[in-house]
Amino acid sequence: MMALLVFFIGLVVFIIGVVLAIVAALLQGARGNEGGMSGGAVIVIGPIPIVIGSNREAGKTLMILAIILSLIAFLLFLIPYVLRVM
Repeated sequence: MMALLVFFIGLVVFIIGVVLAIVAALLQGARGNEGGMSGGAVIVIGPIPIVIGSNREAGKTLMILAIILSLIAFLLFLIPYVLRVM
């Protein structure tokens, strides 16, 4: 039962991520080329996120997102232990 719950939580998080990526792409396309393009990537090795950004603003945004995602992952790992104690 616990494995099924964790699976569905992961599936929901994945679907939310895909929807957010599509919305971001549509919003970027609607704005046109009024500003420069910026981007970056987050590489997660174990619990440590490594952020690569094309400029300072992209790096800050990705660092905040990496911290939030790391905290969410940590909390999701704790779910089985919390439910076992209860």
